[in-house]
Amino acid sequence: MKWIAPLIIASQLFAAQIPDHDIHRGIALSLSGRYDAALELFNTLKRRDPSSPAGSFFCAALWQTRMMDFETRKWEPLFFDEIERSEKLARSRLKEKEDDLMARFYLGAALSYKSFQLARSKRYGAAVRAAVISLHELGKIARADSSFCDVYLGIGSYIYWRSRLTRRFPKLPFIPDDRASGIEMIERASECGRYTGWAALSNLAWIHIEEGEYNAAIDCAEKGLELFPDSRFFLWPLGDALFEAGRYPEATETYTILLHSVMSERENNRYNEITLLYKLARCRAAMKQWTAARSLCRRTLEIEADDEVRARSREKQKEARELLSDLSEKEP
Repeated sequence: MKWIAPLIIASQLFAAQIPDHDIHRGIALSLSGRYDAALELFNTLKRRDPSSPAGSFFCAALWQTRMMDFETRKWEPLFFDEIERSEKLARSRLKEKEDDLMARFYLGAALSYKSFQLARSKRYGAAVRAAVISLHELGKIARADSSFCDVYLGIGSYIYWRSRLTRRFPKLPFIPDDRASGIEMIERASECGRYTGWAALSNLAWIHIEEGEYNAAIDCAEKGLELFPDSRFFLWPLGDALFEAGRYPEATETYTILLHSVMSERENNRYNEITLLYKLARCRAAMKQWTAARSLCRRTLEIEADDEVRARSREKQKEARELLSDLSEKEP
């Protein structure tokens, strides 16, 4: 699990029918992994105003967040049901009032989430179409009201990752490198967005890791952990940034906290557990603690993951097996 965006971008809403404290409470519950309580709150929003796209949108975002957190597609039907209902309600409001920026935001954001999930399901054509329409709708809002800062997280993330991915294809000379522009937009969302601050911080942490700016990534993650000390959405980038920065004892501590958190959850298909044990083995190996590293590799190899993630887990276990072979040569 890496990205917080599906969780908090779901909260970038100025819903007139929904008090801010309800939105922030839902964010806090989700960041803390209290999904059932957050879902109960978001269902209350649906009942409060059945004609609003807000309640269904929040519910859909929560299902997607939960799927990312636990590395599963278990709740995908529930997600698509809610996101399509939110999209339908947003379009209905726009028919009544074309300049309704909130309705347009719901539409753009719903299409963004839909695109993400379609891509995870390897339905790439449909995912691209939804993403293009989403960007178009969010762009309309930015042009109509540049102070609507929350839209810049979605637009900026799209611009950054598009540029990042196209850099791998040097034969595409007509696509500019707009990474700096994308990062600037995400930073703006973190500074003036009403509800997007935490998403922006998490996204920036991962982007800084991608750019090799590990200290900046650590700063972003630690800011999130100041208010949400047990949040996996900030612990994951913190652990990876610490490891890449060569701060192996601190990375070990962070990964251990994450491992305990993952193993304490009812939903555990073992993929995150395997990943974290392998990361801990790498930390111990980097500190030349050969015996501990070998033990962690063996623990990684002993786990049988659920069917849904078995193929991916075996790839991670293959890496652990290779590390164990290397470690066997370091010390008898």
